[in-house]
Amino acid sequence: MKTLILISHPHFEDSGTQQFLKTSFYSLDDVKYQVIDDLYAATNAIDIDKEQNALRDFDRIIFQFPMYWYSSPASLKQFMDDVFTRNYIVAKHALKDKELGIVVSLGDAETDFQAGGPEQFTISELLRPFQAFANKSGMTYLKPFVVNQFGYLTPSEKEKLLVDYLAYLSATMPLSLANREQWLVQRLQATKADKPDDQQRMIDLVINAIDDQQNNVESLKEDVKMIRDQEK
Repeated sequence: MKTLILISHPHFEDSGTQQFLKTSFYSLDDVKYQVIDDLYAATNAIDIDKEQNALRDFDRIIFQFPMYWYSSPASLKQFMDDVFTRNYIVAKHALKDKELGIVVSLGDAETDFQAGGPEQFTISELLRPFQAFANKSGMTYLKPFVVNQFGYLTPSEKEKLLVDYLAYLSATMPLSLANREQWLVQRLQATKADKPDDQQRMIDLVINAIDDQQNNVESLKEDVKMIRDQEK
C-alpha cells in the first residue's frame, strides 16, 4: 500500500509538530509527502493534470494540517478546489476505493472539543466536510488522527505518538488489535536485516512475544464464543 501525505501549513519548516512528524515517516518506503504551500509558492498556477495523475498512484491519501478556526489552512481548500474537479471526482471516479485520512494538530486540549465543553463541538463534527468529500468521491473515510497539544507532550508520550502515527500511515485499517500487531511485526522484520546478530535475536524475541500474545487473544475469543454458544 502506498500513502501520500498532503500537508497544509503556512509555516511548515518552523512547526515543531510538523517537523517531528516529518522525521517519523522517512522510515516508511511507501509513504510520500507534499507540502501544498510549496506548490503555490513556486507558481500561482499549479499543474493540475500532474497533481491529478500523481494521486492515482496512491492507495491512502492523508490531509495533514493544524486546526485553523475549526477547519484547515487556506492552502488545502485551494488545492481541493483546483485539483478535485467534478470531472475528476464524479465523472472519472479517480479516487474511488481509495482511503482518506485526516491528521489534525490542536493548540487547545482535545478534551475541550465535546458537547458541553468549551468548544461545544467534537473533532469529528468539525471535520465533517472532509467526510462528505470522501463519501462523494467513493473513498473510505478513516477515523481522524488527532495530535493533541504536541508542545506539552512528554518524551514517552511523543514515542507513543510516533508509533501511532506511523501505524495510521501504513497499517491496515480499521486499526484493530490484530491489524496493529501484524503491522508491528512487519515493521520489526523490515528493520532486522541490517542489525547485528545480538539485536536480531532481541527483535526475534519481541516478535515471538507478540505472536504468543495474539495466539492467547485468539484462544480467549474461542473460549468466549464457546461460553456464549452454551448460554444460547
